[in-house]
Amino acid sequence: MLNNQDEQDLSVAINELHQKAMSLADRAFYAKKEHDFEEAQSTYLEAFEYEKAAAILLVNDYNQEPTRSVLFRSAANLLLNLPFPNNNHFRQAEKMIAYGLSGNPPEEIAEELREAWSEVVTFFQQEAA
Repeated sequence: MLNNQDEQDLSVAINELHQKAMSLADRAFYAKKEHDFEEAQSTYLEAFEYEKAAAILLVNDYNQEPTRSVLFRSAANLLLNLPFPNNNHFRQAEKMIAYGLSGNPPEEIAEELREAWSEVVTFFQQEAA
């Protein structure tokens, strides 16, 4: 059990990681829009690492909904937005989605996670065909 100061420190750390991820995601979005796909790819991947780090801090804290599931959904979507996704990216997205759904996400977030799951499943089915 965390004391108040530890909870505050954790919250600050999560917020800092998330804000860095979102700043990078914005850069990646605009790079992709401008057809700078190499920049978009590397920046989305960097954003994913920050968002994943924030989400993992809450991986076993099921009382932190909807924050927990939102972070996992966001991490997965960063990978699904890659201009050049590969098997490993889809596998990592699959893990993020599973973590998000394993908690108690609000129905709206659960539905968004299921939509992302569907995209991942479709990719793996096409790969197997």
